[in-house]
Amino acid sequence: MTTLTLSKWGNAQGVRIPKDLREQVGMTDGCQIDASVQDGGIMLKPIHDAVRVIQVPRLSNVFKNRTTEYQAEEDPFGAPKGDELL
Repeated sequence: MTTLTLSKWGNAQGVRIPKDLREQVGMTDGCQIDASVQDGGIMLKPIHDAVRVIQVPRLSNVFKNRTTEYQAEEDPFGAPKGDELL
């Protein structure tokens, strides 16, 4: 669970929703949110269909700890069975 702080914004009050929480439900800048009271709490849901954001690691970070040069190898899947061109 994440703890947020209610802050005064002009004549209203608001809560900033952290990026990681917004991404989990597909909320983006400017999206409309349905707000309702449920079981004594405030429920916020994006009105549009949720679009999950998948963060892909940078390729340079994936291979940063590699100590040897990559060498492609043939996959030994077996001997030819028919008229395959190799």
